[in-house]
Amino acid sequence: MVDEIEKAYGSASNHVEHLLGRTVAPGDPDRAIIEPWAQTVSGPILDVGSGTGRWTGQLAGLGHDITGLEPVERLVHAAREAHPGVEFCRGSIQDLAQTHRFWAGILSWYSVIHLSPAELPAALAILRSVLQDEGTMLMSFFAGTHLAPFNHPVAPAYRWPMDDMTRVLADAGFEVTAQHWDPGAPHAWITARAILTR
Repeated sequence: MVDEIEKAYGSASNHVEHLLGRTVAPGDPDRAIIEPWAQTVSGPILDVGSGTGRWTGQLAGLGHDITGLEPVERLVHAAREAHPGVEFCRGSIQDLAQTHRFWAGILSWYSVIHLSPAELPAALAILRSVLQDEGTMLMSFFAGTHLAPFNHPVAPAYRWPMDDMTRVLADAGFEVTAQHWDPGAPHAWITARAILTR
């Protein structure tokens, strides 16, 4: 499934750059969630699935030490073009299993929405493995009353009940410290702390 997702986002027929944009608008409501979280991170941040680099560039501009990780070459190129001087690496969550780097914070903003229930636990375990003990992850996803796929504009995605998502995070070594979902909309977010392993 991961390869199919990369192909979908890399296809010239999908105008992802226009869908996402390359910069964060001054009035973007997500700023009120992401920027205060980043202020709490004492150390480097990894933006997983950084896409066009909009949030990586935004947080770098605010003085944060941040790296963008994106599997789609076309989007990595777009991010580097839009945000020169900011570090962007081509790679997937699975590639992080081979790294020796650790981060104090991980931003996963709608980055795991396409992973199936069979794939998500392993991906979260990898993210936990590269997050420092007591580090935090801010993750957004689509929520619903029951776990089910839906037709996303680029590739099939999943809606997760909040309780199910918090359970999967706990199994991966995270403790949820904050969560938000308005049942009137599908958008949800969670802040989770990496539980001490020693």
